[in-house]
Order: sequence, then structure tokens, then C-alpha cells
Amino acid sequence: MRGVWVFLLLLPALAASFAAFTVEPAGDQVVDLATGVTTLPDGGRLVDAERGLSLEAAYIEYKEGVFVRANKARLLKEKLRFEAGRLEYDVAHETVVLGEGVRFSSARLSGLEAPRGMLYLKDGVAVLEGGVKSEAPAFQAARMVAETREGLVLLLGAFSYRDPALGITLKGQGENARLLLRFKEEGVEAETEVPPEILKRLFAYLGG
Repeated sequence: MRGVWVFLLLLPALAASFAAFTVEPAGDQVVDLATGVTTLPDGGRLVDAERGLSLEAAYIEYKEGVFVRANKARLLKEKLRFEAGRLEYDVAHETVVLGEGVRFSSARLSGLEAPRGMLYLKDGVAVLEGGVKSEAPAFQAARMVAETREGLVLLLGAFSYRDPALGITLKGQGENARLLLRFKEEGVEAETEVPPEILKRLFAYLGG
């Protein structure tokens, strides 16, 4: 399960990286002096050398201190690979909207996918929706909310989770089904009874 945890720990680094990047255009670089928007119609890279992060995309549009938008985006850090068909970073709110397919992989995880999602960088929270699945470790759910600070992953809706320690598969049916995964040094604990205060806190990020 360490791969999912590495994904969570990546979130806080993104806020600083998006705000401190250098630009490597793959072709033309178009600057609109009236709006302050820079467009890389042929794509390119935004690089944070200090943190070893780079954002590669087929199309990039940004306004310094305001937003970054990218299509067919790949966020790379060593052996980590985070992809989204569409990405939009709001600097003021420190949020990243992800669409058109979201994928994450690392040396310890393969096949974490969802159609869309949202990253709340300041809070260290990730929401994946539209059907979430992971090949290794094996789980799937309708939605997932992950919180970095407390090491929590909440699976929502119909779900299945293969517990590697117990060798059993936990399943839940219906839109009200839920499973809480707590990440700890000694491993992962799964809870079908989610404390009300955790539900309230994480549900606040779902927006309906």
C-alpha cells in the first residue's frame, strides 16, 4: 500500500512547485500582453528543479500567480508518474481540477485510475470520482477521498478491497457503502465503521 501513500505525500509539494517553475517550451511561446497569459500551443515542460518535479503537457496555458492549464499532462518525479487528460491549477485557492482520465503509478503501485478528480493542495486532500480502481494494491470504489495529514483514505459507494495482511476481500454495496483505510508505519487498518467526525470532515470536499 506504500504506493498510495507516496501519492498522498506528493500533494503538498505540488503547491510550491506550481508556484516556482521554469518554462521549457516545445515550440512557440505566445504571450498576450493585454491579459498576461502565456500559451505553449505545442506544449512543453514546467520544471521545479529544486524539488525534482516536472510537468509535461501537449498544451500549456498559464498566467503567473493566477493559473496553470494543461492538456495531456504528465507530472513526473523520479519513478513517480501522475497523468491527467486535463489539468487546471488555481493559484489563489491552491486547487487542481483533473479531468479526462487520471492515472498514477510508481515503483510500488500500478494502475490507480479515475475519470476525474480534485486536489486541495493546501489541505493535502485528494478526491477521485467516477469510479476509482487500483491494480496493486487491489481496490475499487465509486469515489475516494484521501487526506495526507492523518493518513486516511475513504472509499465511498460500492467498493472492494483486498487486505494483503489477512488475505481476504472486503466488499460494500450501494451508494452509502464506505470503507476507511488508515495508513500507519506497521501497515494499513481497514474500518467499516467510520467515525462521524471523519465523515463530516472528508465529506466537506465532495461538493454534493
